[in-house]
Amino acid sequence: MQIIVNGVIEQELADRLVAEEKETFARQGKKIAKIVITNLGDEVEIKTYEESPIRRIRRITGYLAETDRWNAPKLAELRDRVVHTNLAVRGRLAARETGVKLRLNGLTYESVVDGPGLRDVVFVQGCPHRCPGCHNPDSWDFGGGTEVDVADVLVSLPSSPLITGVTFSGGEPFCQAAALAEVARHAKARGLNLWIYTGYTWEELLDHPDPAVLRLLALADVVVDGRFVQEEAYLDLPFRGSANQRLIDVRESLNTGNVVLWEPAVPAENIPPVKIVR
Repeated sequence: MQIIVNGVIEQELADRLVAEEKETFARQGKKIAKIVITNLGDEVEIKTYEESPIRRIRRITGYLAETDRWNAPKLAELRDRVVHTNLAVRGRLAARETGVKLRLNGLTYESVVDGPGLRDVVFVQGCPHRCPGCHNPDSWDFGGGTEVDVADVLVSLPSSPLITGVTFSGGEPFCQAAALAEVARHAKARGLNLWIYTGYTWEELLDHPDPAVLRLLALADVVVDGRFVQEEAYLDLPFRGSANQRLIDVRESLNTGNVVLWEPAVPAENIPPVKIVR
């Protein structure tokens, strides 16, 4: 919280005014961003500015920030991630096992930080990249997590009628391309769009020796490619952690033979500001 004093004001008076404002805002459940106290001669003016919810929302784009810079929505997502054992309960709804196994780090339902809209997120286990500053280092170990049948995942996607897409993250999704292709086909059949976060570059994926990698790639709508580079991490990057990573329109890129970047339907700069009525 920032406190600005304009003019000469007794410290005791300033402290009392600040304390009163804090108490008032605390009762209303609001957070104070700034208090400005101004000496107008015959009177003292105090202006208190509430912490803007718009600023907090913008911080969800800081996807892979350093640990002490994680934003609140990302931390909430990590706290809410479905425990692996819960999959066994949901798995009882599966009509049959597919025999295709997938090693999971966890699932998150109704995420707003892993692509546009409301999304279900599949976090896979195992990653060869191990980028310094990764937001999910517990997903690195290929022997960690929980091995489940793909059918156990399919019965939980989508988690609600409001879901518009599914995201594969990790871990490294393309290390389990064959199993995730089954999940991808399920998602696409239900009209959901698919985003995949990968530490591989687009060029590395096209040259990958595993044919399942290309099969999974062809099912994706957008791939966010490249390793996370901590020195290039900025909180205002939409849906990516560091500036080197690209949001790639898969269909257009495959059709043209060149990397075509994904663009939102309405560019952020064209979205009018939201008026907040207090």
